Amino acid sequence: MGQNENYVYLYGVVPADEIKEKPFNTFTGIDKGQEASVKIFGKLAAIYTEVDAEQYEGETLEKRMKEDLEWLQDSAMHHHEALLALQKEYTLIPMKFCTIYVSEESLEQKLLEQQSTVLEMFNRIADSEEWNLKIYCDDTPLREHVLQHNPNIKEKLEEIESLPPGRQFFAKRKIDQLVDEELDKEKNDFCEQVHAELIGMSSEDKVKTNWSRDVTGKELEMSWNSVYLIPENKVEGFLDLIQQKNEENASAGWRFEATGPWPAYHFVY
Repeated sequence: MGQNENYVYLYGVVPADEIKEKPFNTFTGIDKGQEASVKIFGKLAAIYTEVDAEQYEGETLEKRMKEDLEWLQDSAMHHHEALLALQKEYTLIPMKFCTIYVSEESLEQKLLEQQSTVLEMFNRIADSEEWNLKIYCDDTPLREHVLQHNPNIKEKLEEIESLPPGRQFFAKRKIDQLVDEELDKEKNDFCEQVHAELIGMSSEDKVKTNWSRDVTGKELEMSWNSVYLIPENKVEGFLDLIQQKNEENASAGWRFEATGPWPAYHFVY
C-alpha cells in the first residue's frame, strides 16, 4: 500500500483467535471505494479499510467534518452500524469515529506496543454487553408528593399559616425554593438507589452527565444517565428489573429507558 495514496481507517480490534475460529465477512468501507479487511498482528486482529490519504489528512478531514454535515452524518452512522455488526460476532474493542493511521506499518507498531494492554481489555469485556440507562422524571406528581410528605416542607408550611399576609407572600417564595431543593434531592436519592441495585448486576459502571431536553427532544427532564458492563448471563435480569421499575414508578412520574447492547466504548477508554 502506498503511504502517499492511502491511509488506514481502523474500525476496531478483536482477538486473533476469534478471527481464526469465525472468519471475517467483509463489508463496504467508509469511503465506499474499498472493502473492509482484517489483518492479524500478534494476538490481535485489526479490522480496517483503506481511505484516500488526501481526503482523510488531518486538516482536510477536520474541515470536512465541520462543513459537510451530510457526509458527517452518513459516515458516523456507517461507523456505528459497522461496530454493531462486529460486536455481535467478536469480542470487540471499538475505535472512535475516524481513527486514522498513515500506514499498515504504523498500525502494526501501535498494536504490538499496546498488545498486553489490549489483551487485558479483552479479558474485562469478554462475554459482556454495554447497556445504557436513562431515567426521566415528570416533576408535577413528584412535586406534589414532596409538598404532601416531605417533613421539612410540611413544617415550613405550618409556620407560614401563623404569619401576617404580607410576610406570607415572601415566605411562600422561599418555600418554592425549598421545594425545588428537596425535589432535586429526592430525585437524586431515588436514582442512586436504582443505580445501586443495578451495580450488583454489572461488572463495571459509569455515571454520565445528564442531557438537556434540547438534546433528548423529550418533554420529560433527564434525571440520570449511566452505563453498565453486564455479563451476558445477567442481561435478562437487568432488563427485567428496569421493566419492574417502570411499572412500579410510572404513577409517580418516573420513566426508565434502557438501550443496548452497544460497543463497549465506555469501558475501553
